[in-house]
Amino acid sequence: MEKNEYRIMYETEDTYWWYLAKRLFVQAILPQPNAKWKILDIGSGTGGMTKFLSQWGMVITIEKSLFALPFLKKRAIKPIHKSVVNCSFPKASFDFIAAYDVLYHEDIDNDIELIKKAYTWLKPGGYLCITDCAIPLLTSHHDKVMHARERYWLSELTNKVRSQRFIIQKSSYIFFFTFPIFMIQRIITFLIPIRSNGPIPIVINSLLLSLCVFESKLLPHFRFPFGSSVIILAQKPHQ
Repeated sequence: MEKNEYRIMYETEDTYWWYLAKRLFVQAILPQPNAKWKILDIGSGTGGMTKFLSQWGMVITIEKSLFALPFLKKRAIKPIHKSVVNCSFPKASFDFIAAYDVLYHEDIDNDIELIKKAYTWLKPGGYLCITDCAIPLLTSHHDKVMHARERYWLSELTNKVRSQRFIIQKSSYIFFFTFPIFMIQRIITFLIPIRSNGPIPIVINSLLLSLCVFESKLLPHFRFPFGSSVIILAQKPHQ
């Protein structure tokens, strides 16, 4: 991401509807928190999701960007400061690995290689949870600001995960009910390049979050046919 985006993320990720909705979607498909897992959070950003994941256990986090480090320090998070492609852990080290909006990034030259690493690092029966940007046709100025390499079709990313011997427990598009608003915003930013995750009126923020709360209740039972992001929960087979 651009340097200023880290400040914006830190200031908004505990209140802005999109960040809160992503936590709801993740929580909707994970087992109940038990605080016993050993967790790897790949690409922690400014740490909001890292703190959220601590409900499930002890979190080790990786964050390459120097711009993120001051904000992680404010949250008392000490990351492994290097690219995940240069990281190495013993086999079967983790119960859960999170890669939230990571695979699409331009620093990831080979997303399948990263998925393969996650398989090796997970214990038998461990989980990999991925969220990422969806639908390549929707690439915009915002993706460039976020240093995105690509957006994914759900079937494409699901097949990549499955190709590394994972069992898919859940895969779906997300941000389904807010997708029409997303499309309008994409059209506007195509014509006028502007930041898309800045402050918005409280009423609108609450309305969008309410739509996502409703969606999160349905997510365990439905596979949404489209949305601005994808979510995948995969499990390493018990051996």
